[in-house]
Amino acid sequence: MPSFYDFAIVSQSLGQTQSRLQMAETVGAFLAKLDIDEAEIAARFMVGRAIVMGGEKRTKISGRAIWKIVAEMTDSADQGEDIFAAAEDFGEAIEMTLKLRAADPEPTLTIRELNEKFVEIAAIEGRHARRRMLDLLRELFARASAFEARYIAKILIGEMRHGMSEALMLEAIARMAARPVSEVRRIHMREADLGQVVRIVRSSTPS
Repeated sequence: MPSFYDFAIVSQSLGQTQSRLQMAETVGAFLAKLDIDEAEIAARFMVGRAIVMGGEKRTKISGRAIWKIVAEMTDSADQGEDIFAAAEDFGEAIEMTLKLRAADPEPTLTIRELNEKFVEIAAIEGRHARRRMLDLLRELFARASAFEARYIAKILIGEMRHGMSEALMLEAIARMAARPVSEVRRIHMREADLGQVVRIVRSSTPS
C-alpha cells in the first residue's frame, strides 16, 4: 500500500521535470494506485491543501511555528540563518534541520494518518488551543522521517513548489480514471475541492 513516503517521492520527482505531460502522467498513475479515500486526500496534499477546500476549518499553522518546533527538537535555533541560506525552500530547511537528530525515524506514516492529524489539528479550539495544536504538531514531526517532514511542512504552509497547479491536477485526475479532461473540468466547475473531484470521478468510473 502506498505510504506518505511514496507520496513524498512522487512530489520530489515533480520538481525534477519541466514536462507537464510527464507530471500529469506521474500523478495520475500514483492516484490510480490508491484507494478512493487516499486518492482524494493525496490530490489535495499534492497542491498544498491540508484539509478540504471550502470548509470553515483550517490548520492555522505558520512556517514560523513549524521552524520553532523542529529547531527545539534538534537544539539548532542558532543555526537557522545558515540552514535557510543553504536550503532551496522552506521544506528543505525543515528536512535539513531534522537530519540533525541522532537517528532518523523509519518512514511509517500513511496518507490517511496524516490527513487525520491535520483534521485533528484544525478542529482544536478553546482554552490553550495553540499549545495543544503545537503539541500535536510536535508529535507528528517527532514521528516523521526528515524526508517526510519536508513535505508535511510544505503541505501545511501551502507551498509545494513543484509545479503541480490545480489545472495540471485536473489533467492528472483525468489520466487516473482514463476520462476526458474536459469532463473532469466540468466536474471541477461544480465542485471546487480537488479531493471531491477525485471522488466523483472515481465513483462514476466504469469498472
